[in-house]
Amino acid sequence: MNKITRIRQTFTGLLLGVMITGASVPALAAEEKKQKQESYTIGLSMYSLRHLFKDGSLKPLDYPAFAKKTFGITEIDIWDGGFPVDKRNDLNFYKELKKRSDAAGTNIFLVMAGAVDATGETAEERKKGGDAFRQYVDHAEILGSKFVRVFLKAPDGGKRKVAITNSIEALTPLADYAKQKGVMLVIEPGASTWARNGHFLAALARTMKHPACRLMPDFGKLSDPYCGTVAMLPYSESVSAKSWGFNEEGDEKSLSYFRLIRSINDVEYKKIISIEYEGEKMSPVEGVKATQKLLERHRPE
Repeated sequence: MNKITRIRQTFTGLLLGVMITGASVPALAAEEKKQKQESYTIGLSMYSLRHLFKDGSLKPLDYPAFAKKTFGITEIDIWDGGFPVDKRNDLNFYKELKKRSDAAGTNIFLVMAGAVDATGETAEERKKGGDAFRQYVDHAEILGSKFVRVFLKAPDGGKRKVAITNSIEALTPLADYAKQKGVMLVIEPGASTWARNGHFLAALARTMKHPACRLMPDFGKLSDPYCGTVAMLPYSESVSAKSWGFNEEGDEKSLSYFRLIRSINDVEYKKIISIEYEGEKMSPVEGVKATQKLLERHRPE
């Protein structure tokens, strides 16, 4: 091989390397951007806007379009406390709400329900503790919602093992019904002392092992929001980001969102964190936007 041939081969190799590198840079940049975007999705809890429904300035059927237009949020839940009383069990109303949601480009991912009662004296009584919430599963099916949020009224006092056993007896019939409908229950803390303990709820989910019954941490309803959230996350399908008020830096005054969201980012959580603003000093819209801004700030980079 003469000197001229070697020079030509070297030049060709360098040129090819530049072409390959140049072609791959945009692809690598796009992939990096995609990875950065693959974090949690910010959703909206209808309860955040409860004052707007109460004073009539926002109609329930307009809620999906309002959420999209005002906040740019497309994953929303519903709370029937914001509906007219005569519409709460009206299946045609839910069908119309589904149409409105589809037209707005939103997804009603969750239906809020109340507390499953596990305090019955007998197993038969406990098994009926969730019967009243089958209608919420039916509503979720109409809306195309994946989840129904429930609280758990576990028996207070006594041994944790007994509380878990009794809770499973109460939850299982409703979870079985939800599974038949393609819906999943998610238990939010609250309604009883045991159920405000994240470690208890994690043990309940781990013991129950039901494919249609998981958890939903709520920053404001756990006796220890930090350790409780960490304990619940392996069994969680959604998270409720509670907020009440903010300081001048935009941080929530009552909770360390830095600690809470760091624990969520540490497990690479990519599901929905739903804004639930319960403050009174800011308007509902301002409160939701402040919480949204806080969640955006703590997204993983």
